[in-house]
Amino acid sequence: MFVWKSPLFLTGFLIILSMFIGSIVYTHYVPNEKQPVLKILYDKDDKPVDSAPLAPSKEMPFGTDQFGVSMLHRVIDGAKYTLGFAFLIAFMRLFVGTLLGLILSQLPKSIQRNTSKLFEAFYYAPATIISYLILFPVLQIFTWSITRTEQTIFAILFLILIAIPPVMVTVANETSKFLENEFISSVKVLGGRRLHTLRKHVLPFLWPRLSIVYSQQVIATLLLVAHLGVLKVFIGGTDFITLEPLSNNTVPFAMINEWSSMLGANIHQIRSNRWIVFVPLAGFALAILALNFMVEALKQKYLAQGSYTKVRRSKRKKTTAIPVKALSKKQFEKVMKTGTDG
Repeated sequence: MFVWKSPLFLTGFLIILSMFIGSIVYTHYVPNEKQPVLKILYDKDDKPVDSAPLAPSKEMPFGTDQFGVSMLHRVIDGAKYTLGFAFLIAFMRLFVGTLLGLILSQLPKSIQRNTSKLFEAFYYAPATIISYLILFPVLQIFTWSITRTEQTIFAILFLILIAIPPVMVTVANETSKFLENEFISSVKVLGGRRLHTLRKHVLPFLWPRLSIVYSQQVIATLLLVAHLGVLKVFIGGTDFITLEPLSNNTVPFAMINEWSSMLGANIHQIRSNRWIVFVPLAGFALAILALNFMVEALKQKYLAQGSYTKVRRSKRKKTTAIPVKALSKKQFEKVMKTGTDG
């Protein structure tokens, strides 16, 4: 694909790939039990000068959290969870939405119009509020009866389902418009069945558009989980800890180093220890920026051409004109007479 030749696309792709693969490799060599911890900072005379959370320094370039754990370690370790969740959720949204959209495009026009109007509200419905109302009881209130795995699976399934209707309607509308082309009628006249038309003509038309939709869904997922994290809804599971041993003041705590969970669990540190919030926020910003690079490159390559399909030029055989010898008047009259008699 010539999109790989785009510097904008390659830049975004390499950033995302480095963050995801780098997180997996880093966690393999530096597991949580070997994570860098610095609870107390000493001066040259070995006198304590500060305690966790520690501001960024030479020892901890991105500072530490309230437990003395390096924020750089937590962000690198959490990249595989945040990006992995986003890749999985976006893929399932696109896969299920495309299948349902192709099925919807084969139904009568009246059903397509009514279905589009029915699901049109999902384009404007606040996904963050709906997700919060559904996920908060499961991930915050009933955590005592639900395991971390069950919490994570439920959250992922809901985040997939909430975006399937818009994807389905988009695919159905694009497919219906494409099926109105004249050459599709010729395919039907020549005996092409629906599955043949979808496989040979519709899917090649949709692939470039689906690649753009997938990247956009990854961005939408990252933004949604970031909003949910601020609202104390943690995708990777929730636990509660007591800040002071003799008090009943408990706060939600993320069970994995997922960026949105880190952001929401430490949002109260925004005034005093800003780096604890800004570090995972910087991870979100860099990932979304890289994905926007990819989306923009895909739009420039495909949408700017006005068509998503590759036009195959048919090879026509060159024909040479055969010169015809001029006939005389007697020969012409003889030919006309023969033709008349015949």
